[in-house]
Formats: sequence, structure tokens, C-alpha cells
Amino acid sequence: MPHEYWCGQCKAVSPERRERRADAEDELVAHRRREHGGLRPEGGDGVRHVHAEARGDGVLPNGWLWALLFLIALILWFKL
Repeated sequence: MPHEYWCGQCKAVSPERRERRADAEDELVAHRRREHGGLRPEGGDGVRHVHAEARGDGVLPNGWLWALLFLIALILWFKL
């Protein structure tokens, strides 16, 4: 499951999702150093799991939409 870092103060999020938690933590530390002088921001920050399906790129429909389209196609096929 992919990981990403987030920063509650400046609303920054990882530019890319990382498969390893340690890689996302490295990006978090680099962000702290670059943007907050190495200190933890007041708004909090951390690394979280994200689902691969939650890409948000809108390129492909997720599995539920495919299932719904298939069901509609079956209903229409047997009605005709």
C-alpha cells in the first residue's frame, strides 16, 4: 500500500506516492528541513497510508463503476 507525507501547516503533500514508508519519511524530513527549519510544524505532519485506487487522477473508473456498468449492460441485454 502506498504512503505519502502530509504537512498540516503549509498543506504540502508528497509529490509522489512511495511504496516504502521509510521513503515517505525521508521526504517528510527533507520537507521539514527545507520549509520549517528542521522543526515539526505547529499544524502537525506525518506519513499516512493511501489506497492505490485513491489516485484521484480521473483517468480510469474504479472497480465499482465497472461493476455497475456491467450490471446495466446485462440488464439491457436481457431486456432486448
